[in-house]
Amino acid sequence: MTVPTAPTPAAAGEPLLRLRPLGLGELLDDVFRIYRRHFWVLVAIALVVALPGLALQFASGSAGQFGFVLSILNDLNNPNALAGQQPPALPNLAILALTYLVLIALIPFTLAAIPRAAIDVVLGNPVGVRSTLAGVARRYWRLMGVSLLYLLISPLVICLPVFVWLFVRWVVAIPALLAEDVGPIRALDRSWTLTRGHWWRLFGILVLIYLLTSVVGGALGVFSLPLAVAVPFIPPFVRGAIILTVETAANAVVQPALYLCVALLYFDLRIRHEHFDLDQLARQVVAPAP
Repeated sequence: MTVPTAPTPAAAGEPLLRLRPLGLGELLDDVFRIYRRHFWVLVAIALVVALPGLALQFASGSAGQFGFVLSILNDLNNPNALAGQQPPALPNLAILALTYLVLIALIPFTLAAIPRAAIDVVLGNPVGVRSTLAGVARRYWRLMGVSLLYLLISPLVICLPVFVWLFVRWVVAIPALLAEDVGPIRALDRSWTLTRGHWWRLFGILVLIYLLTSVVGGALGVFSLPLAVAVPFIPPFVRGAIILTVETAANAVVQPALYLCVALLYFDLRIRHEHFDLDQLARQVVAPAP
């Protein structure tokens, strides 16, 4: 009698991780293949993480502010309607402050939820919204530590080349933390080691995937503005709510591809540096001990 184990990627037929170094085209193909196969769960995870911030934006009055600006733009050719526009009340400062606190508290989930799901997919583990969020929650403070270390380099943005160089060298720190169950400092060190000798390749891939997701996200979000402006007889709050909701949904659709790419880059770098493919083959071939 053998001990049951989680299914491997090959159990479903086509392997989700090609056990060899990948070129740019193959890597992007794997990103979008996994994205298509797990589209609904990945989008659901992104939405669950984004919805608390969206709700607090509504509560703080941000939607009303957006809607007022849109109403002004809509009535530029109608002086009478423009004169009758009533500015919205000032945002509730307490709720606005709470919004920022919630967004800060959600940073580990924002940065790590999709990579956690991607790691489970690659390793053949079951993937779901609850299991993914629970996996992030178990490492919440470590992820917050990495986020704070990222924050420490943010002032370097005034020296953009140095900032970009460090960002690329630390880009797979979060997948390393999740996959190897290490602390923040060790995760950054692992990323530094794995990315050595691959900076330009990683930089090119990250720029490309960022441009792709930005274009698609912009194309999806662009419908929110004419929709919010064109619909007649709705209050400014509703106009602003349309903008914020559509933009949140668009981000939830496109952001998983970006985080999937980072997670797959982590595995690709381990294959190149550490023969991770041999370890993975051993998991698939060697029978579990009784």
